[in-house]
Amino acid sequence: MSKSINRQLIIIAPTCPPGVCGVSDYAYKTALALNKSYRSVKIGVQYFPAATQDTPLSITTAYWQTLLKQSIKNGLATDLILNFTPTSYSKFGLPNNLLNTLKLFKAASLANRIYVFFHETWDDSEGLKIHHRVRNSLIKHTVKSLSKLATGITVVTNEQKIKIELLTKNKKIRLSLVGANILPANKEHGLNSVRKPGEWVTFGLAHTRLWTIQQHMPLIKDLYNKGVIKKIYAIGPLDNQFAVEELRLTKSMLGPDVLVQTGILEPDDVSDRMLSAEAALVGQTADSLRKSGTFAALSAHAVPVICEAPFSLDEPPGCAIFRPHELLSNQNLVSTIEGEKRRLLLHQWFWLTRSWEAIAIDMQSWINS
Repeated sequence: MSKSINRQLIIIAPTCPPGVCGVSDYAYKTALALNKSYRSVKIGVQYFPAATQDTPLSITTAYWQTLLKQSIKNGLATDLILNFTPTSYSKFGLPNNLLNTLKLFKAASLANRIYVFFHETWDDSEGLKIHHRVRNSLIKHTVKSLSKLATGITVVTNEQKIKIELLTKNKKIRLSLVGANILPANKEHGLNSVRKPGEWVTFGLAHTRLWTIQQHMPLIKDLYNKGVIKKIYAIGPLDNQFAVEELRLTKSMLGPDVLVQTGILEPDDVSDRMLSAEAALVGQTADSLRKSGTFAALSAHAVPVICEAPFSLDEPPGCAIFRPHELLSNQNLVSTIEGEKRRLLLHQWFWLTRSWEAIAIDMQSWINS
């Protein structure tokens, strides 16, 4: 870490707290964790959230244009981490202003370094409409341009890694770690909290929760009929048709009083729900679990996770996850000695590898390598 102590760090993100943006939350938490490793750490945003908060942010935050102009002018050796998604800096996928400014930043000093974190890539699905195909071509052009400027590139899934390797011919794409935006006040709370039998949770945007309920409905019906599931708390936004369909589906399949839609909760309230939940339903693929802040948060709270992930999965550990067919065979598995072992393993995995301290060490090691 001593290599960076005389350098400054600029982290570019779409926005900052209290704005609702997973990528920006990640950027802010990373900035806090890396703050002691640099001479100074600042966050550059594309836009500021409409909402404000009473407590000022702990990290200096300004528009990225302002910070890069200052850096170019003062000549201080600077590391820059760009948190990129395809449309965060241009709705068309080609942020010319950002690309041109990054070129000036890189040319201003041989000591300036750019690291690009691709949180998302382009959509290669078949049958895309022409405007989506055009946007994809612009996004790919942007990715190639950033690759030429970057000292290092990182992603969060193997699928992203392969896509960018094939596009850029760069074989040094790195896999990064994803942390949790919702954490308990103390890491031991997840293991010591009192779980409420029959109270399960889903968490995330409405479309994600709906897909999760649809995927797990055979298990949900079976466990509800056996009295194992009594309530499912759906935590997250309620502002679209997916939330309406989520409620309609559960009412038609289980009755009117099983699903409780909480809406958006404060982080401490979400943490309380996770600490009291008997289990959580997750509908993601094995590859996407690696980049899921929701999964990381559940792991931090030692919530038993029900997910269709292979037992052989290495990262995160598949042997710590509960598969639906296992609960169909043994409805009480979560509360058995084996269930407690899995819960402990998932909790240990998070705090050893996915805490913000662990992520900062991992990222600093990458930057200094």
